[in-house]
Amino acid sequence: MIPDPTRDAAPTTPKTKLLVPDETALDPITPVVPAGAGWWQKIGGGSLTVSIIIHAVLILLLVLIVRTVITPGKETVDFLPGGGGGGKGSNARIAEKKRAASISAPKTRIVSTAIGSVSLPDIQTSMSDFSSLSAAAPMGGGVGGGVGGISGSGSGGLTGNGRGTGFGPGSGSGFVSIPLIFGQKIDARRMAVVLDMSGSMYSFLPTVIKEVDKVAPGSMVILHYGCGLGDAEIKKPGIEATTSRDFSDDRIVTSLLGSATAAMNQQQREALLEMVKKRPKTFFVPSTGVGSTWVALTDPKLKDVDAIYWFADFADGLSADKMEDIAKKLRGRKQKLYIHPSNPKWLEGGDPLAVNVNKVENTIVKPTGGKVIKVDVKKEEPVKTDQKPPAKPA
Repeated sequence: MIPDPTRDAAPTTPKTKLLVPDETALDPITPVVPAGAGWWQKIGGGSLTVSIIIHAVLILLLVLIVRTVITPGKETVDFLPGGGGGGKGSNARIAEKKRAASISAPKTRIVSTAIGSVSLPDIQTSMSDFSSLSAAAPMGGGVGGGVGGISGSGSGGLTGNGRGTGFGPGSGSGFVSIPLIFGQKIDARRMAVVLDMSGSMYSFLPTVIKEVDKVAPGSMVILHYGCGLGDAEIKKPGIEATTSRDFSDDRIVTSLLGSATAAMNQQQREALLEMVKKRPKTFFVPSTGVGSTWVALTDPKLKDVDAIYWFADFADGLSADKMEDIAKKLRGRKQKLYIHPSNPKWLEGGDPLAVNVNKVENTIVKPTGGKVIKVDVKKEEPVKTDQKPPAKPA
């Protein structure tokens, strides 16, 4: 076999062209920097600048959107509360509304300074700012601001409960909005009381005085011996305080201490005397006759009261002219007269004393807008005692 020289020869490796790296070739990782470029461009500042500009434009657009949505327009408020009781009238509300409209409160805006962050303005908390808010907001806006009305809730920039003025049931120093005497309404805020302090009335007076001090504390109480309305003039046509020295010598006191009626014993009469002497705003008419009750009803010290409550048995004489004169004076003062007979059963049984009550009712009570109170008053029962009554003065 003839050897094949080509089969045993070593394999020929194909020639590979070796590439010599060119030193001028560019590195794909290294950015191309123009010749003479500054350090800002070398670190990629150009792309950062473009990014900042784009974000600034976006933030500006967001600010405009926030201001358009959150900032409200000027709101016109046409509702003003009328208030209750002591609320203001329509003219006062209109004037207050115009005054409030002339005061322009600074607008409050919420501005976004960056994405996801909101800046709120500072709120002033000084008491002077609170007072200005209350004065400028007739609806009670601000802090605790209600104006007019008995009570209410404030609304506005801040919230809180408001409290206003007004009139309502209650009692005070001679001031009562709707007093009730023995459950009967007296249409008055200030009331004066005239009491018949004669022998037949002693046992009723402690109960009446206590009732007055309960429903209308501080009211004036005027004592008179008897309950007549005569034409006779007296030396001192005026009332005096029971704390004066003259009271001890007056017929009211001497009759009370010297009385031997079975209605009250000596100890009870002395207690009644101490009650009227120590009670504030208690007066008497210095007179020896029973027909001068007109002094108690028309004295100048009663000019500011709205009503007079007169408690008596109406057993003494009445003058038609004097009753007309009293009615004229009371109407001039816009005062109502309320009379309370000590025994209303007299009116039901046709007792002669009912004639006097009808005269006073028709001549004074009705023309002044008052009424007759028909309520039984509980007497103070006599207490047994071994003390003997003093001898009557000669």
